[in-house]
Amino acid sequence: MTLAYVFELLAFALVGTLLQGTLLWMSWRLLSRAIPVSYPVLRYRVAGAHFALLAALPLLTVALFHLFFAAMGAEISREKPSVELPPLESSAAYLSMLAGIAACWLLGAMVHCLKLLREWAGLARIARSAAPENLVAAVDRLGKKIGARCLVQPCIAAVASPQVVGFRRASLMIPKDFMTALPAAERDAILLHELAHARRHDFAWNLMQRFGLALVWFHPAAWALYNSIALEREAVCDAMAVGQGASPKSLAQGLLRLAERRSGHAIAMASASGATLSDRVHRLLAPAAAPASLLRRTAIAGGVLALFGVAATLAEPGLNAARMRELYIASGFGPTVVVNARDPAGAFGLRIRQGRVVQASIERQSVPTERIIQKGDQVILLGPNRRPAVSLRVSANGRIRWDARG
Repeated sequence: MTLAYVFELLAFALVGTLLQGTLLWMSWRLLSRAIPVSYPVLRYRVAGAHFALLAALPLLTVALFHLFFAAMGAEISREKPSVELPPLESSAAYLSMLAGIAACWLLGAMVHCLKLLREWAGLARIARSAAPENLVAAVDRLGKKIGARCLVQPCIAAVASPQVVGFRRASLMIPKDFMTALPAAERDAILLHELAHARRHDFAWNLMQRFGLALVWFHPAAWALYNSIALEREAVCDAMAVGQGASPKSLAQGLLRLAERRSGHAIAMASASGATLSDRVHRLLAPAAAPASLLRRTAIAGGVLALFGVAATLAEPGLNAARMRELYIASGFGPTVVVNARDPAGAFGLRIRQGRVVQASIERQSVPTERIIQKGDQVILLGPNRRPAVSLRVSANGRIRWDARG
């Protein structure tokens, strides 16, 4: 029953994540309409919070449900021990289906992690060389403006567009012809954008988000939220570059020039990311006005209601709560079940764990272990004269059946 409990709990969490993730996506869509694009930092944080919650939903749901069941304590009492629910039966086909769901989820997560490691290995294999003095001087000058000079080490690499790779002392990989292929204004705007990534430690954050995406790879809302985060992350860095003197037009033109020869690594967040480029250029050249007040209030209200829906589905154990509780009791995690029963012949008590009677008493007199005979679910308690005193059947979840004694 332990495997049945674990597999069913995981399957329930994954199915629940489909509903909860959809509500989270609805919440983000509504809130994204309410928050003006002129507030990219706020939009990034809201999108990131939605994605983080969605990525944590499977594990969070499993943990909350398990703690909910574990809160019943080390022992529970069944004052009415007769079987009130259908016997717990997990057929081989049912267990195989649950195991298949768990294996499919785990396999998908492993595939995505392996893909991430392959991208990392691809970055490590990129040939790099020392940056020329004019590039070092430009990075030093612009890095001081944006507060990121000590965070990056510029180098020449076989990449199509600039990209920041690494953690504490990141590498700013620059194409060999970057200093001559773009006009000075566009070049500085692109470098300011990349230095903004370094200052915000976006490489590390993106790596964590990719691992989170591996946990919920099966949910379309997770991919949509991740793409929204990517757009807002780039918009934040664009805004930081413009805030340090870069011309929006120069930055947009530089992005378009780099896009013509783009071939970046997703993990490294190349400057001219094709998936978000048109939106970024549009935001740079034609910032949208703030939404109308009524629309904003409506969107915020809808987003909050969607979040409440997620909280409600997390707080309520759901339609399978009764069955899952009984599976928990029958599992290796479950408590000891204390049964106090009575029939016309008198009272008897049992302590049952995972369907095994570990202690028994008849008329408050303890029954020695050697007088507790159990074969499968059949249990016989022998009296002092070694004759059967009580005959009963025990289920894995601590419920019993017996013929009343006269």
